[in-house]
Amino acid sequence: MATKTNWKAILAVYLIGVAAAAQVGRIAPAANSLREDMAMGLTTYGWMVSLITFASAALGLAAGYWVVRRGPRFALFAGMAVLFVGLVLATLSPSKTVMLLARVAEGLGYLAIVVAAPTLIAREASGRDTARSLALWGTFFPLGISSAAIAGGLLSELFGWRVWFGVNAAVLFPIALLALAAVPADPGVQQRSPAAGSRQPLSLLPVSAWLLGLGLLSVTLITLALLSMLPVFLTESHGRSQQTAGGITGAVAMTSILGSLLYGWVANRIGETSILISAAALLLLSAFPAFHPAAVVPVTIAFAALAIFATGVLVASVFAAVPRMASSPDGIGPANGLIAQIGSVGALTGPPIIGFFIASSGWTALPVMIVIFTLSFLGFAISANAAQRRR
Repeated sequence: MATKTNWKAILAVYLIGVAAAAQVGRIAPAANSLREDMAMGLTTYGWMVSLITFASAALGLAAGYWVVRRGPRFALFAGMAVLFVGLVLATLSPSKTVMLLARVAEGLGYLAIVVAAPTLIAREASGRDTARSLALWGTFFPLGISSAAIAGGLLSELFGWRVWFGVNAAVLFPIALLALAAVPADPGVQQRSPAAGSRQPLSLLPVSAWLLGLGLLSVTLITLALLSMLPVFLTESHGRSQQTAGGITGAVAMTSILGSLLYGWVANRIGETSILISAAALLLLSAFPAFHPAAVVPVTIAFAALAIFATGVLVASVFAAVPRMASSPDGIGPANGLIAQIGSVGALTGPPIIGFFIASSGWTALPVMIVIFTLSFLGFAISANAAQRRR
């Protein structure tokens, strides 16, 4: 932990995270032209969207070990290099098979970035600014996804999906140069054998880190339940067009950023448990009116925005808690890897689970699931804090 916060480095790392998150959402706005050019069925398209999260779901903890061995700065730029290669390969891809392989490469680069970046931010922030800087990091994903949705829809429609993909690759260059200049070198990274590097970080992962990861899994499922089903609800229950429903959902998603920033502002002023209970209460009170079949569209939008705002607070609380839960600085990387892995499991499995229950029981199942996931988050987060205090 730094004695003085290096905001220049933190902002550079944050921009890398936003650019990486944009690649998660890069495919959807180009779906029509991409599927037409590549003769791509819905199943293949689904894999194209989700494969970037597969590496995180399978290898998150291993990536945390690797970050400790090689240093977070090295891992960050290695991840950017792999992400760039995957992007170029996808842009020039002659077939669906090559593009799927490129998506796997992108996933490996994305994983290295999302594990190394918060580790670097925790290192470059002072104790007073740790919660604030990691709350800022908690906004990287919704900002990246929303930026991709806005820019990708326009560019892919005007110039085609290859130009849109190529623009993403080009954007990485100035961000990488900025980060190279702004992020200090890893101080005295100890080179360990692979076996030693695996045993050491594993011993540094306390029960509280596992509980925190399960908390992120719960809030990931909440966010997916809200954002993946809101456009469907607007089209089926309110007769809105897909374009209108997508635009509304993108605007609602941005309120998550406000929630994360609010957490960073109040984290040093209000007790952690009070923040979590308040955000969870807002989420519980918003879920039912947001998805009530009799609600008019403005009511649905307002309460969905409040619910997503609350999830932003909860996500920021998870990232801000990692340095506190890790038993030493060397434990931050593995803890971030563990959290990324468990959260990505939710991203992979959440949509089909949520869709199954809505198809079986109707829209009333959605707020019920949000209530269950919210209460499970509270249980895991409060238990993690209790376990940390007992250490």
